[in-house]
Amino acid sequence: MSTVLFTWQGYSLTTAHLVAGVALLIIGWLVGWLAGRSGKAQAAAQSSERGPGRSASDDAFMRGISHLMADHTDQAIEEFTKAVTLNSDTVETYVVLGNLFRQKGEIERAVRIRQSIIARPNLDAKSHLQAVYDLGLDYKKGGLFNRAAEAFDEVLKNDQRHIEAARQIATLYEEMRDWEGAFEARKRLDRLTKSDSRPVLAHYKTEQGKELMVSGQLDRAEDAFSQAINVDKNCLDAYLHLGDLELARGRARKALGVWKKAVKLSPQYAHLVIMRVNSAEEELGEKAAEGFFGEIDPASAEVPTLMALAQHYAQHQDQDKALEVVDMAVERAPHLLDAHRLRGRILLADGDRGRALEAYAQLLDEIEGDQARYQCSQCGFVSHQLTWKCPRCHRWDSMLPRVR
Repeated sequence: MSTVLFTWQGYSLTTAHLVAGVALLIIGWLVGWLAGRSGKAQAAAQSSERGPGRSASDDAFMRGISHLMADHTDQAIEEFTKAVTLNSDTVETYVVLGNLFRQKGEIERAVRIRQSIIARPNLDAKSHLQAVYDLGLDYKKGGLFNRAAEAFDEVLKNDQRHIEAARQIATLYEEMRDWEGAFEARKRLDRLTKSDSRPVLAHYKTEQGKELMVSGQLDRAEDAFSQAINVDKNCLDAYLHLGDLELARGRARKALGVWKKAVKLSPQYAHLVIMRVNSAEEELGEKAAEGFFGEIDPASAEVPTLMALAQHYAQHQDQDKALEVVDMAVERAPHLLDAHRLRGRILLADGDRGRALEAYAQLLDEIEGDQARYQCSQCGFVSHQLTWKCPRCHRWDSMLPRVR
């Protein structure tokens, strides 16, 4: 039984109440002491993990680097964002963060970061120039080519020997089909890198000439094609379109002369000229056209040339000659479906169903082939259409006729 120690206005304090109060005080003190000890231990552990002299911002940055190395882009962005939140003075972290946003296609965020770097009043000249260059890359990735060109131009104004800016602006003008700009930019890059891009420069002039020709500016187009040949005498595309231009002007004889030069220059592409001569036979005259075809030796011709010749002979109802050359094409390239298809059509048109059936049986044996006619000598890309610049590796003059 507890003893009453004190009574006031109806309330009594007994010994049991006193014991319970003291016990609660002791428990509260213990809880507070343990909590304090736990906090100190946690802080000590974090400090131990961080290492001497490293801040929380440094830790976040290092974690971001680790995520980058593991290709965890989102996690890396999260850590780098923490780092700049804890310490907004670190330009390097902003640069990395901007690059990651560009990589993810978040161009607006990348651009805002570059602009925030450029706006810093105490930024050193080298960091400022790098930020402008990065801004150009952001704009380029976002398809804002004019702004990208302005950024790269600004870099080159401040550093005329900035090779990467010169390289970027050359490819940029090429993508924009600004052939004059691309020509000058590529020449500047050649001077900086001591390289020789004359074949590419010739293609720029040829592309410019094609566009001028389409718009009816024939004099300027001719000038562009001539410049292309002056820059690179082996630019086949310039010869081909210069011949087209001469034909468009009604100068068939000149056109044929230019095309003959093209065949001599690149016999493996003779089929491109054969198709032109075939289409322009009326303007060229039958005698001149036959003279041209007579100069081509099927025994040494490439498969595409043989097929073009076969089509020409078939159109002129010379089935025997057509079959002779298409058989040569099939023999040299048994996997080429186009050759089999052409032979079948010639045989069916001639009414020779027996040989057509034999050709079909031979085709079945080769059915694993594909229809790609051109292949990039650099990256192996295959295509049914001829392009002078590989769509995959972007090398000029790397697409060659495929004969397998």
